[in-house]
Amino acid sequence: MSCRKGLLGALVLASAFGPGCQGAQSGKDGDGTDTATGPAPDGGTDSEDAGDAGADAGEITFDCSWCAHTGITPGAMLCAFEACDPDYAFDSFFISPTNTPIVGTHAAVKRFGVATNGLAPKGEDSYALLATGPALGTSHSIDLGGIAGADPYANDDYPAPIYNAMEWSIVLKAPKKARGFSFNYVFFSEEYDDFVGTSYNDKFYVFLESESTNGGKKTIINFTSCRQPALYNDFLCPSDATYCEPKEPYCYIAINSAYSDCCWYNNCPNPQPKTDIAGTGFECAASSADDGLAHGSSTGWLKTSWPIRPEEQFKLTFHVHDTNDGSYDSEVILDNFHFLSRKPDTGTVKPE
Repeated sequence: MSCRKGLLGALVLASAFGPGCQGAQSGKDGDGTDTATGPAPDGGTDSEDAGDAGADAGEITFDCSWCAHTGITPGAMLCAFEACDPDYAFDSFFISPTNTPIVGTHAAVKRFGVATNGLAPKGEDSYALLATGPALGTSHSIDLGGIAGADPYANDDYPAPIYNAMEWSIVLKAPKKARGFSFNYVFFSEEYDDFVGTSYNDKFYVFLESESTNGGKKTIINFTSCRQPALYNDFLCPSDATYCEPKEPYCYIAINSAYSDCCWYNNCPNPQPKTDIAGTGFECAASSADDGLAHGSSTGWLKTSWPIRPEEQFKLTFHVHDTNDGSYDSEVILDNFHFLSRKPDTGTVKPE
């Protein structure tokens, strides 16, 4: 296992996950191989930011009481994600860039894990799950098959192949008074804590394709500071950037994110995870000696916000994959999508 030392300067993204990689799917095919050179968001001006606010500081939410909150269909996933209004959410579909069967890898559910854990829905009464293995149950050590070339967005010492990649895409249109959007999620992985800083580094990417960000090129919008930036980072923030701290190292959402709940790695200052994920199958090991296939951790709840222009049509793609092996699975909860009538601060944070 090799630690990564290089830097991905200026968010130069080599290529998207390419065509000819669609596996079993629901809905339409993927969209080829865009590239991007940095987010460069532009979702409205300050004078536009005083749009009508919703019930909570500018939120524009939809009533999803009419649709099915649980199930495995694209419609159920949209409903659980609170992106249920057909006037603003036009399409929802699944593909696998590694030609992995998608059956069982996604679901809309009332709760992941036991009912008393810290994973209560942030939106209405359910949320969506997307996984590199079975989305339900507590066994997360199953290789579903399917492999592709190296992750074009990874910063590796050597090209590490990806396995069991899953994508869920949604085509949306911003309401007339929208200036941005926001959503919540939790990333889980069995790679915690024993593979921190190594090439076994499953990823969760959120790709945005919108004209107001990078001229419509596929761009990753979820990233945070790094757990140990000197050991591992994905890119340095460009010196002229407004979406991150210039010249600082950043990590995409994975076990190397600074927001990860530490189990035992490097003598954690507080080894008790901040988020109770009991019953998910990703619970922490007590020590390195106990770690293995039956353990993991999570980031806890995160929130990513991004600007968008009023009435702009755009696509969000949620992508999760295993890196360098197909055995240690990863999963994500997706919840509480809503538009914002005020231009948001760009980035990923721990919600209050």
